[in-house]
Amino acid sequence: MSRTRARKADLPRVAIVGRPNVGKSTLFNRLVGRREAIVHDRPGVTRDRLEREVELAGRAVRLWDTGGLVPDTDEALARAVTEQALAAVREADLILFVIDGRAGVTPLDEEIAARLREVADRVLLVVNKLDTGRLADAAADGWRLGLGEPLPLSAEHGIGLERLVDAAGARLPASAPEGEAEEREELSVAVVGRPNVGKSSLINRLAGAERVTVSPVPGTTRDAVDVVLVRDGRRYRIVDTAGLRRSAKAAADDERIGMLMTRRRLERCQVAVLVLDAPQGLTSQDVAIAGEIAKSAKPFVIALNKWDLVSDPDRTRRDLEAAIDRRLGFASYAPRLSVSAVEGRRVFRLLDTCRAVAEAASRRIPTSELNRFLQAAVAEHLSRGGSSPKMLYATQIGTLPPRFVVFCRDPGRLSAPLRRFLEGRLRDAFQLGPTPVVVTFRRPPRRPR
Repeated sequence: MSRTRARKADLPRVAIVGRPNVGKSTLFNRLVGRREAIVHDRPGVTRDRLEREVELAGRAVRLWDTGGLVPDTDEALARAVTEQALAAVREADLILFVIDGRAGVTPLDEEIAARLREVADRVLLVVNKLDTGRLADAAADGWRLGLGEPLPLSAEHGIGLERLVDAAGARLPASAPEGEAEEREELSVAVVGRPNVGKSSLINRLAGAERVTVSPVPGTTRDAVDVVLVRDGRRYRIVDTAGLRRSAKAAADDERIGMLMTRRRLERCQVAVLVLDAPQGLTSQDVAIAGEIAKSAKPFVIALNKWDLVSDPDRTRRDLEAAIDRRLGFASYAPRLSVSAVEGRRVFRLLDTCRAVAEAASRRIPTSELNRFLQAAVAEHLSRGGSSPKMLYATQIGTLPPRFVVFCRDPGRLSAPLRRFLEGRLRDAFQLGPTPVVVTFRRPPRRPR
């Protein structure tokens, strides 16, 4: 299912799709804030695409309500309605795929999901009509559709709406400046590190050569700026905040505020650059910041800055590599690059490396290949004398970084060595290389009775 490419400097487009009578129009009306779409228990009430401009997670969007999807139907009207809905899928920046949580996953849901998996990065799975009880448990059957985490919702009563809006806001594309020519997909990069390692010099070196726009972004305690630049026809948004204003508070407070700023940068980026002061070596604060990146599960690159001040490059690199391997073993996958922000040495190679990391972290693995890998990896582990609970199936639930769920009989019996073994084999088998890999182990969901 190819995505329509002719795009204007235009509001993001959000399409609500699903089979008939799952509550799409109820959700549309809830998001619009008033009764715009006709709601009825009879399937097929909505026929044409209904559009309204609404605010979603603080962003103006064009919201589409579509008729019920019935692929492969012979009925002329249903076929026309389905064609309209599929056109909305092709054109939308974000797709809210709605299923009925009371009825559970149906064969028609599975048929629609098979089509949507081709554009899974633009799909949020919404399990509607869950009015009472443990919503997350009731929605769990949606995992088997292979479209990521099911979001439980009662559109009629507004239960779960805030979580859905937050998830949708996180997946909306970045706004483009008015009239700007379309370029290839923008990559957001956060430059993080302790004070005085050269973050500002690095950003200024990047911005000074190829800056397109600088736009203020309001922050909680101070203003922030993003630098948007183009290199080789590719857009990059360098996520940064304004300089930390010192006060009479203790240095510990400054460090706490600096860590909070780092977390906020990481929330807004796709890839992080951890800047180290190469002549100074690795410090405890560097390790703490690297730990924050690891918690965020964001892919990152390590920039060994101030290389122009290094007197013995071979020894410095050897010592730094050893310190990183010893103290940042949890992030051994992160590429390392020596740079000089002052001289501009290898600065732009950083962007190329970030792009390569993002591409690896965006890789999607077909479910069939993933499950063949799982059975082979478990068999190899058992042949080496290891033990394992029965592995049932696995599915990829997200990218940037690659995230997987493995369903097994007894997750509590999984040993740490087996978890590490599977994560390592997964990285090697599918060339995920310079990116974190997140694997979660769960019991299979109970089928509704």
